[in-house]
Amino acid sequence: MKFIPLLIGLVALNSLITPTVTWAQDKTPNLANSSLEKPLSGIKILLNAGHGGKELGAVGATGLLAKDLNLQVTKLLRDELVRLGAIVVMTREDDRDLSLVERQKIIEQELPAIALTFHYRSLPDDGDAENTRGVSTYWYHPQAHSLATLLHNRLVNDLGRPSYGLYWQNLALTRPHTAPSVLLELGFMSNPDDFEVATNPQEQKKLVKVLAEAITEWFRSK
Repeated sequence: MKFIPLLIGLVALNSLITPTVTWAQDKTPNLANSSLEKPLSGIKILLNAGHGGKELGAVGATGLLAKDLNLQVTKLLRDELVRLGAIVVMTREDDRDLSLVERQKIIEQELPAIALTFHYRSLPDDGDAENTRGVSTYWYHPQAHSLATLLHNRLVNDLGRPSYGLYWQNLALTRPHTAPSVLLELGFMSNPDDFEVATNPQEQKKLVKVLAEAITEWFRSK
């Protein structure tokens, strides 16, 4: 298991004790009969924008807060997934306090086909901000591995984003087992290049398009 340095914006590990899980039969929807226009028709997808309320997250050079950027990008992805026919559940659609436990409960209650969490992060003040950038992706349960790998590789290969790694890690939002759950750190707000890309409206559109394509590809492979 590979550990990485603690970084601002990364969801904290709540526990390293693996719970006893009784695995249910795979109920991942099959898209073989879906239309080309609505390839995700009827599939429930949960999107979780990290931080919110008093949890500000990282702060960019312009004063932009990670909690706001997380929500902005997650809403754009929601709109794209809905366009493709998906039923999208958001853990939050505005700036509010929402604990990790509350987010976990929403996943357990909604029973989505997949659950995705989005963050932007930052280095501490004494970190090498100029040379530290890229996307990283986190998964824990085996059912989420292929989804995490596909999402990460598409961001790196299709968008040219530097890879900060694909990690097996027991985080609060990779731990839910009722659905494949993946957490994505989409870049470093402390890095000038990452921050410029993250806040560029055209790059945001490219980002959500690639994410939606990867999600569709994953469901088609099931």
